[in-house]
Amino acid sequence: MALAALPMTDALANRLSGHPLVLFLDIDGTLAPIAPRPEYALIPVETRDTLRALVQLPHVHVAIVSGRSAEDAARLVALDGVWIIGNHGFELAAPGEPPAARPDVAAYEERVATAAAACTQFAMHIEGVIVEDKRWTLSVHYRLAHPRFVPEIRERVEAIARETGLRLTNGKEVLELRPPVDVDKGTAAVELARRLGAISDGGSSLFAGDDRTDEDAFRELRGAWPPAVTIRVAAEPVETAAEFCVRDTDAVRELLHAVLALRKESRAA
Repeated sequence: MALAALPMTDALANRLSGHPLVLFLDIDGTLAPIAPRPEYALIPVETRDTLRALVQLPHVHVAIVSGRSAEDAARLVALDGVWIIGNHGFELAAPGEPPAARPDVAAYEERVATAAAACTQFAMHIEGVIVEDKRWTLSVHYRLAHPRFVPEIRERVEAIARETGLRLTNGKEVLELRPPVDVDKGTAAVELARRLGAISDGGSSLFAGDDRTDEDAFRELRGAWPPAVTIRVAAEPVETAAEFCVRDTDAVRELLHAVLALRKESRAA
């Protein structure tokens, strides 16, 4: 069972005191409360202020890791100086630069567009289904649909996945269609952590997320660098590969504020 990350212990603080520190953070359900529709999500002002303060510290990197497109994630975070990993690792935007998709992912753009059109067509006839076309991947949200329609929605999306040769994955009341490329939040986080020097003696990293897709990151980041801190956001106990847990987005903000205080204290010492 995952351990409580709060209050922060001395042992945990020590694991977050390295140089550099890379903070990998999901958005929906982690920084922003889950919203009925993707476009309604908001990151609280207090959380954004804490992120801004962290970004401004030396030897600290903030990387947003989201299933949203990198462009949409950047819009929600609205902060300079952050890295954005979008579409579950299929695209990356360095601070101040536009996002770029991996070449092996870009090759599937036409198939994703075909799948998006097919999903939009059937969604018109099922109330509550939201199709989110993220160019390189596709999300079909059904949290607003009546439960009796869920088997049909799944059957339709599975058929479209077969027809287009895309991979189907599951999230919180959402079905994802993506290119069959072995990339996920975990591989993308490990790659960026290596690039920034966090997977080496003296480096620190943290990954916080609330969904099944974040489990890839928990496993792969700890596999690449065992001292990495992994945190599952969940209101109730859940089976997770994360070492630690916090209850909700407010607790995530509290944790980030504790990290900020820790880094400021070590800087002043």
